[in-house]
Amino acid sequence: MANVDLLAEIERLKAEFIGASENKLRAFALIEQAAYERLYLRRLNEQALATGLVKIHPKNPQMQKALPVSNEISKHSASLTNIMDKLIKHLYTETDDDDDGLDEYA
Repeated sequence: MANVDLLAEIERLKAEFIGASENKLRAFALIEQAAYERLYLRRLNEQALATGLVKIHPKNPQMQKALPVSNEISKHSASLTNIMDKLIKHLYTETDDDDDGLDEYA
C-alpha cells in the first residue's frame, strides 16, 4: 500500500470530522487505522472481483467452499465499521441548525 495513498486517506477522513478540535484529531490514532482498513479493504474487494468469494465444484454445484479472501473481507469490514463508529461517537460535532427558519414552530 503506497504511503501517499495512506496519507491521502487520512486527510480525507480528517475532513469528515472537520468540526472536531485539532487536539482530539491528533490524539485519536483511530483515524490512521481507519485509513489503513479502508485501503486494505479496497484491495481485498478488487481481489474478490478477480477471483470470486466462493469456489464452486465444476461437476457438483452443491459443493462450495468460501475462499480466504471472503473471510478477510468480513473481518476487515467489521473492523472498519467498529473504528468508524468510535470516530463518529468521539469526533463528530453537530452543526447548529438555528438558521433553518423553523425555530418559531418549536
